[in-house]
Amino acid sequence: MRTLWIALLSVFIISQIRAEGLRYEGSSTIGRFIEEARRAYPGSISSIKTKSESSGGERCTVMGRCDIGGVARRVKPGYLKMGVVATLIGYDAIAVLVHRENPVSSLSSRQLRDIFRGTIRNWKEVGGIDAPITVYITNKRSATHSVFAKKIMQGYRYSAVVVEPDADILKKVAADLGGIGQLSMSFLQGDRRIKRLSIDGEPPTVDNIHYPITRPLYLVTRGEATERARPFIEWTLSPAGQRILKHYFVGVR
Repeated sequence: MRTLWIALLSVFIISQIRAEGLRYEGSSTIGRFIEEARRAYPGSISSIKTKSESSGGERCTVMGRCDIGGVARRVKPGYLKMGVVATLIGYDAIAVLVHRENPVSSLSSRQLRDIFRGTIRNWKEVGGIDAPITVYITNKRSATHSVFAKKIMQGYRYSAVVVEPDADILKKVAADLGGIGQLSMSFLQGDRRIKRLSIDGEPPTVDNIHYPITRPLYLVTRGEATERARPFIEWTLSPAGQRILKHYFVGVR
């Protein structure tokens, strides 16, 4: 009976927004979930824009350009003061990836910081081969960029090649024996072209609470869009929505 009730509730919720799909803008990481949600329930989302990343997810809600924004970090307090409503939907981990043939499997946070700030420039300095290191990072609009900076860089500036969109870091590292990059774990499902490094001895999995580079994921709305988007957000937090979200992330329920 409970299963039937949940199924009927899901049909009702989606029917409320199917007539006019919601516009999503923001984090490309959360966009992975949004894409699958749209395939699971056609009509729920009418458009998905991720070029503006998490910063754009905040701005679009305030400016009315989207119905739902995606922010893959803490939402900035200034936006909350302007009436933005943030709903926690899950948690993500940021992977540190290298070429699959790179013999290095683990780094400390300090070694990682020194690589990304450019003071360690050869893999032999951290037990690898004698080869120069090429660092690939996401652009400033990406929450991956800012979360990694806060948790690892500790005020030091990046010395790296900026790659856009985020997902292209995977291709860059896969083609570069000396490459290293930062990228949401959601982009790495089943990809064998790269290797994920352990950091401070902690394996890089989204359900490892001790892995040092993790972040919250939010859907954000404002004003009338909050009411319009409410059915989709409630579905996201339902067992059906969380089951899809957990294909990539740690759920909240």
